[in-house]
Amino acid sequence: MVWLTHKWAVAVLVLASVFVMRVFIVFPQLDLALSGLAYHNGSFVGDTGAAIQSLRAATWNMTLVMLVAAVIALSLGYTARWPHRLLPIREWNIIFWGFLLGPGLLVNAVLKTFSGRTRPKNIAEFGGDQFFTAVGQFHGLCKGNCSFVSGEVSGITAFCLAGVILLEHHRAKLAPTARKWLYAVLGACFVFVLLQRITSGGHFTSDALLAALYTALVMVLLAQFWPQTSEKLKVAG
Repeated sequence: MVWLTHKWAVAVLVLASVFVMRVFIVFPQLDLALSGLAYHNGSFVGDTGAAIQSLRAATWNMTLVMLVAAVIALSLGYTARWPHRLLPIREWNIIFWGFLLGPGLLVNAVLKTFSGRTRPKNIAEFGGDQFFTAVGQFHGLCKGNCSFVSGEVSGITAFCLAGVILLEHHRAKLAPTARKWLYAVLGACFVFVLLQRITSGGHFTSDALLAALYTALVMVLLAQFWPQTSEKLKVAG
């Protein structure tokens, strides 16, 4: 987990989050301009096409599978062998609590519930009937499941970082080429979800970037401060 436990990881993510927030607060029209690049002939380009929607569903299902795997692994961690073959219980805890505290609590239960920020496709500038609110302003008309921040970007960030944990743990067993390809797949999944949420009018650019940064910060904090545990498998044979 070298990426997540680097001594500068927390500082870099905090500074990056502050920087992104500051840029979009000082230049609120930047969000509108970037969303406008994907708005043509009365619709957002990323919100159409069966292939795009299928890929979106696939990436969302992958995040759910990873979360379910972590739940099962923690449930059986001291009575079955397979969770230990994949990851130590400490790492399963980081993945599970990363999903729960990042996409679950921070993003969906708090920010998306109380931010009040209307999605791009629902504001007047893009054919809707509501007004634009800049990032950091919590007085929009949205009553729930709001634009700030992106739940799907948060989920794919947690999924990709869980993938990093898995790849790093099995690093010695993987050929360098295979490892590079697997990292490339994770990166492609992340970029696809990030761009799809922006180009579909589902979220502003600031929503997507901050979702990724906040979720990564939660995962990094867990990776750095979750206590080391002694794992004794209580199963015969």
